[in-house]
Amino acid sequence: MEQKNLFTNFSQVGFVVRDMNKTVEAMERILGVKPDVVNNVNPENKRYHGKPGDFDAVLALYNFANVQLEFIQPVSGTSIWQEHLDKHGEGLHHIRFTVDDHDEAVEYMAQKGILPSQQGDSLTPTVQWDYFDTEPVLGFILETLSKKKQ
Repeated sequence: MEQKNLFTNFSQVGFVVRDMNKTVEAMERILGVKPDVVNNVNPENKRYHGKPGDFDAVLALYNFANVQLEFIQPVSGTSIWQEHLDKHGEGLHHIRFTVDDHDEAVEYMAQKGILPSQQGDSLTPTVQWDYFDTEPVLGFILETLSKKKQ
């Protein structure tokens, strides 16, 4: 499959943190911004390395022009968020692209030998996300966000 600009809608930079309260306070103190959303998340239809997942987190979202900053604090369960904290500590976790066709993006990445490492439904139930294990080659996780097929 030839790439036909699947990854042109860059929409988010994601970070993992150990203490959401500390992060939110620092963002307000230093940048003067408050999150647009702070939410406990326990996604539906979650998968971890291809198997049913059991994880949840707290997230804070900041919307800046065309790009969103997402801060994720893992709360429980096994997740790539906790793996990142254990291996690298706090910091950059992923960049996200919004894609039109979920299946096409997954197929394209599979042809590159890169499978989803974690998946789930978004805060909006008609939207799904996938994290792809691109860290070994890109230095960060690639996330896609797409509308579910009806």
